[in-house]
Amino acid sequence: LAALIGEKGEVACIPFVPGAATSIMREQGFREEIKSYSSIKLVAVQYSQSDVATAMAVTEDILTAHRNLAGIFAANEAGTLGVMRAIKTRGLAGKVKVVGFDASDDEVNGLREGLVQALIVQDPFKMGYLGVKYAVDAINGKEVSKRVDTGVFVVTRENLEMEEIQRVLHPFP
Repeated sequence: LAALIGEKGEVACIPFVPGAATSIMREQGFREEIKSYSSIKLVAVQYSQSDVATAMAVTEDILTAHRNLAGIFAANEAGTLGVMRAIKTRGLAGKVKVVGFDASDDEVNGLREGLVQALIVQDPFKMGYLGVKYAVDAINGKEVSKRVDTGVFVVTRENLEMEEIQRVLHPFP
């Protein structure tokens, strides 16, 4: 998001549910990284409650309160979809840069339409494979790490058709 907005301006974060571990980690990671940019100011954090309509409403509120908003990070699918709707309704596609999380068909279509500039996408095949592998290891008495990084991909219009990205978006053709 920082690169998309030229490393300056006002940004907002839309996590999904207060208290949910993944929501906390995504919000915390965003907050920590944004702090490293002295010309970027985090002006709003509003929860979507993992609901598209709520995400749209909080995005509308943020856009009303912060007319110079440069970018938004939406931390899950529902948040991203709600942000996309608000951006489209206001005619702000491409003007307010959006980075979303996950890769539903609607989110990918939003990327193609320019409503979202990037999607943070996990590798579902690798997550499943390693989950089973480590479960078997645990059953067999092997030590298993408490945290396993399965990696993420930043999907943009520019790399959307790359084979590696298509494999992540459609792991089971």
